[in-house]
This record gives sequence, C-alpha cells and structure tokens, in this order.
Amino acid sequence: MNSRNSSLLLESMLSLLNAKGITKSFGDILVLKDLDFQLSKGEFVAITGASGSGKSTLLHILGGLDTPDSGIIKFENKAYPKKSRDIELFRNNHLGFVFQFHHLLPEFSALENICMPGYIGKKDNIEDYAKELAHEFGISHRLNHLPSELSGGEQQRVAMARALVQRPKLLLADEPSGNLDSKRSKELFNLLDQVRESKNVGIVVVTHDKSWASNADRTLNIKDGKWEV
Repeated sequence: MNSRNSSLLLESMLSLLNAKGITKSFGDILVLKDLDFQLSKGEFVAITGASGSGKSTLLHILGGLDTPDSGIIKFENKAYPKKSRDIELFRNNHLGFVFQFHHLLPEFSALENICMPGYIGKKDNIEDYAKELAHEFGISHRLNHLPSELSGGEQQRVAMARALVQRPKLLLADEPSGNLDSKRSKELFNLLDQVRESKNVGIVVVTHDKSWASNADRTLNIKDGKWEV
C-alpha cells in the first residue's frame, strides 16, 4: 500500500463525521453557503459566530434535526439515512444532544429523564447505566427529584447524562453554558472534556463563551454563512 492510500485509510478510520457542500436557505435568505466540516473520533470542536450567522442551523443539520438544501453528511463513512423513521433511530442510537434550555420533562424524575432515550430505544438495563452516569456527574442523590426541584447546574447535568445514556459516539451541544455563571460554565466544560476522554466521544459545541472556544481542540467561526479564514 502506497503512502497516499495509507493516509486515506488512516483518515477514514479516524473520521467520525464528514459534511461536504452544506447549503441551507430559509426563504430568500441563504444561511449556509457550501460549508464543509470534518470531525475526528474523540475530537472537541467549538463553533462560534455572531447571532444569525448560521451556527445553530449547522448544528441541527449535523445532528439530523434538519436537512440541508444540498450537500451530504457521513457518519463513520456512511451517509445519513433519508427516511424520517430511519434518521430518528439513527439519532437515538448514535447521537447525543445538549441544549441551552434543557428540555427536561417536568412530570418525570431526574432518573426517568436520563433514561428516556433508552426507554424510547427499548434498551434493557438502561437504569443501571443511567445511575452510573449520575454518580459520575455528582447527581446520584438527586435522581428521585423532579426538574423543578433541581438547580440550573443539576438540570444541565441531568441533560448531559440523558445525552450520553445511549452511549453515543457524537455529542452535539448548542450553547450549553448559556444559562450558567462562569464557575458553573467552567465545571461543565471540564465535565464534557472528561466525557470525551473517558468515553471517546466526539463533541461539537456551538458557543459564545470565549473560554470554551479557546480550550477546544479546534475553533471554527462562521461569518455570513461561511467559515471565516
């Protein structure tokens, strides 16, 4: 095998997510303009940009929550499914999501919220792993509480555990520190960094937080629908 083929094989083995030529419009407004994006296994990438620059739209497309007008996305060198039921199963099995507003279900306990993706996926013994994650995140003593009885930081940790309970290979986070003070924000970043190290999870974070951007493996800035060079 020549050096070029060896290099391509290594790149293929390391690649977790690969997006090519992503374009997205809303009406007459072109939000994303022929963007490429690549993420290696276990890599932590921060995406920054002004409000309205398209960074959250890109994150939703990478997470299969929205579809591009053109372009292709591959996960471990396989194209994303196109049928709605197939993409739902794909998201449930392979991707985890953390949002600024945690979207916890108010009538369910912290443990039930963490387990919800596993319940949907009909996974056995999901509560055992949920409790393991809760212990790791320091919230095991809060599992029987409703979201309204938890602090903002505890709610965020529940949301993180929920995102990881299906053992995803990719975690996508949209302004996860937006409602946290600087101390809690730093704690959350360190927790995410520990997660990617211990579980080899690739992480893509959309953020305005400069400290997050400066500590990620790579930072990409979107301006006017393109990567700023």
